[in-house]
Amino acid sequence: MDKNKIKNKLKDDPAFTLEVQNPEVEELMAQYSSDKKAETLNKLIEKCTKSRFLVPANVGENNKPIPLFIKNGEGEAFMPIYTSKAQLSKDHPSPCIVNMPFLAVNNMVANKESKLDGIAFNPFTHNLIFKKPLVEKIEAVEKARREGHPTSPTKGKTVQMTAEQYVIFERMQYEHIFLPAKMFEGGKEFMDRLADEKEKLIDELYEEAYQQKRMYPYMEEDFSVMSMQISDTLNVTRVDFPTRDMAPNCAIRAYLVWDDAASQGRYFVIDAKGDKTTELAEITEDYKRLGYGAAPVEGAELQTVLDLVKKVQRNRIRKVM
Repeated sequence: MDKNKIKNKLKDDPAFTLEVQNPEVEELMAQYSSDKKAETLNKLIEKCTKSRFLVPANVGENNKPIPLFIKNGEGEAFMPIYTSKAQLSKDHPSPCIVNMPFLAVNNMVANKESKLDGIAFNPFTHNLIFKKPLVEKIEAVEKARREGHPTSPTKGKTVQMTAEQYVIFERMQYEHIFLPAKMFEGGKEFMDRLADEKEKLIDELYEEAYQQKRMYPYMEEDFSVMSMQISDTLNVTRVDFPTRDMAPNCAIRAYLVWDDAASQGRYFVIDAKGDKTTELAEITEDYKRLGYGAAPVEGAELQTVLDLVKKVQRNRIRKVM
C-alpha cells in the first residue's frame, strides 16, 4: 500500500482524525449545566462513554504524547478534553493534539497514581467538570461491565421506570430502609463512625445501595451531616439529603438518635408531602412507619425529636420502678 493510501486511510479512521464532532455531547452538557438533573447526567455519561475527544498533549520520549493538565484558582488539576477542533484554545496552542476515547481518558484520571482532580470538558466554553469521585464511579461501573458483573440486577417481574423515577425510587429506599437498617444493625459503632466520617460515609452508603451504579447522581457535597452529643449517653446525628431530585415522600433530612444507656437507636425523618408541607415520622427497627403529623419549623425539629425520645425514656424508667 502506497503512502497516499495509508495517509487517506488514517484520515478516515475515527481513531486518528482530528475532525471530531460531538454535537449531542455538547447539547447534553448545556442541558445538564442548566437543569442539574440526574437523568440528564446519566444520558451525558452514557453518550461520553461511546465518544472520542481531542486531548492537548506534550511530546515526550520516543515521540510519545503526554496529556497536559490545567489548574483552577484553588490549585485543583484537571485533564482538559475537547468535543471538537472549534473548542480548542487558539490563544494557547498545544504541541500536539491526541484523539482519545472518553473511557481511556477516564481510566487515566481514575488511576490511583494520578494526581488529577478530574476532567474538564471544553474549559474555555462549557467548562463542565467531572470531579474525581464521579470519574472513579464511572471507572468502577465500566470495570464491572468488562468483567461481566451485573451492575443492575433484576429478578422476577421488570418494572419500567424513567431515569428520573428510578432516582426517586432509590432515594426513598435509601432514606427509609437502607440507612435506618445500617443504624439499627451497627448500633453505637455505626453512630461513632458516622460522627467521624460524616458526608463521606453517607455518600458511600448511598452509592452502595444503588443497584444501577452508573445512575448514582450524588457526591459528598450534596449531603450535610452534623453530630451532636446531647448528653453523656445521648447522641443525635442530623443528615440533610440532596435538595434536588425531591419528590413527595422523599426525606428532606433524618435524625439518627442513639441512646447509649439503653443501647437503643431511633430513626426520624422529615418527609416532603405533595402539598409542599412536611411530616415528621419515625422508622422503627421492623421498618414500620410511625407518623407524628405536620413537622415543626426547622429550628424546632431537634427539640421535637428529643421530646419524643425523652417520653420513651421516662416510660422506661417508670416500668423499672
